[in-house]
Formats: sequence, C-alpha cells, structure tokens
Amino acid sequence: MVAEHNGGLRFDLGAFDLDGTLLRRDLGITDRTLAAMKNLRERGMRLVVATGRRYESAVEHAGRLGFGGGDPVVCYGGSMIRRMDGETLLHRTLPRDLGLEVLRWAAERGLHARVLVDGRVITSPDSPAALRFSRRNEEPGVVVVDSPAEWLAGAAEEPTKVVIVDHPDDVEGWLGEAQETFRGRLFVTRSLPHYVEVGVLEGTKSNALEFLCGRWGIDPRRTVAFGDADNDADMLRFAGCGVAVGPMTDEVRRAADEVVPNVDEDGVALYVEKLLGDY
Repeated sequence: MVAEHNGGLRFDLGAFDLDGTLLRRDLGITDRTLAAMKNLRERGMRLVVATGRRYESAVEHAGRLGFGGGDPVVCYGGSMIRRMDGETLLHRTLPRDLGLEVLRWAAERGLHARVLVDGRVITSPDSPAALRFSRRNEEPGVVVVDSPAEWLAGAAEEPTKVVIVDHPDDVEGWLGEAQETFRGRLFVTRSLPHYVEVGVLEGTKSNALEFLCGRWGIDPRRTVAFGDADNDADMLRFAGCGVAVGPMTDEVRRAADEVVPNVDEDGVALYVEKLLGDY
C-alpha cells in the first residue's frame, strides 16, 4: 500500500551512514546530496543519520545535512541514540569486565586499543603509525593516559565501546580471531579500513533502527537504509530495502537489496532522485 502522509513514497524512514556514504573522504558533502535530503524531508519522510562516529562528531556532520532540534542521531555504531539538542534516547554501555577483557586481548597481540566513554576517547601515549589514518585522535575530548586498562578498572562509568586501530592491511590478520573470541558476547565489526569497533551485542545500527521504528510506529518494511562498511550490514538486512554504496565490502553487498555508485559519484543522491521520480 502506498502511504499518503509522505507524498506517496515507498518508504517512511530513511537511515544514512556518514563516512563513505554521504561524506566523501575529505568530509565534503555535495550539493546534490544536500538537495536529495531536503527533497525527502519536504515529501514528509523521516530521516536519521546512523554512524560509527561518537556523538560530538556525528552531530556536527548531521547539522550540515539539515538535521536539528529534536532529530535523533544514531551514533557509536548504534550504541547510542541522542537528539541533536542533546537529549539521550538510548545508551547501551559495555560492561567493565568485558571491556577490560578486550583491552587485555588487544595488548597481548600488540594492538592499539582505545576506550570510548560518552564525550571522551581514552587512549595511551603509544600511537602506532596506523593512527595516521585516523583524524579522530585530533578531535576534542581525547584523554591520554598511561594505561587505558588501568583507567577503565578505576572508572566510575562504563564505556560505550572499545575500538582497536591498526594498519588497514593488517586488520584482516586478526579480525576473524577477535570475532570468534567474543562471539555471542560482543559485537565486533569493522567500520573503517583501520578501525574495528567492539561493543555489546545490542549496540548495532539495526537495533537502533528497530528502536526508532517502534517509537514512531513505522513498519520496518517501509524503511530504506544506506551504507558501505561492515558495520552497516546488519542495518541493510533489517531495512525493507538495504542500499549498498560502492565500493562496498563483500559482506555489505550480500546484505543489500540494491547497489549504487560510490559517494564521489553521488550514489545516494542518484537513488533518491530515482525514488522521487518514481512517485
């Protein structure tokens, strides 16, 4: 059935990853993409950003895309939903003992791990060459400590996630082992070529999208989601239509219903224009 309240569009809710989906490598957003988002809003479709970025970074880019006020932002890969105005709707934290286990696992393999706590990034002074691939270590809120594990053991609050940073070519050498080690206990996924997120099983983009569907009374079959990385795959499977943005991973391609060109070719905007044109 075609809904009348949103201009007859096939979907009531659209979820958009940021990096590699709406944001180019230089973090630019094209005018064509901005116009596509604006046109969807004008047709009455609900939109949400769903990103692995922490809130402080996510809200900055969401604002550039036209989000504001009470609009929710899915951040930390789905472990948090917080409105643009700062109100937290959902926050799933990582039990301290599991966080410490992840940090020990990483240390035994000589890997650089960081603790993400609401508003802060706890990191050691040992910054491997791989960190040059990440601009996040230069963001506000980074706290350098001698030992993130010791810090976490004495912290008053539980972390949102632990992340492991490594050279993109080396991640494949240990990612499978990490996923097997924590299978059934933690969600381990790659969000960027050099960046692996470790969080609670429920802290995923699909669970965040399900939460919003329930809150807004939206049938999940009437959702469309866009993403390019492994941490988007579960969201693409959950949505009524999952759209993979090139150059996607094999996991993302398998999870998707449709494929569009990469962000440099305005893949998302092309899909939206076709969607609006079909109306």
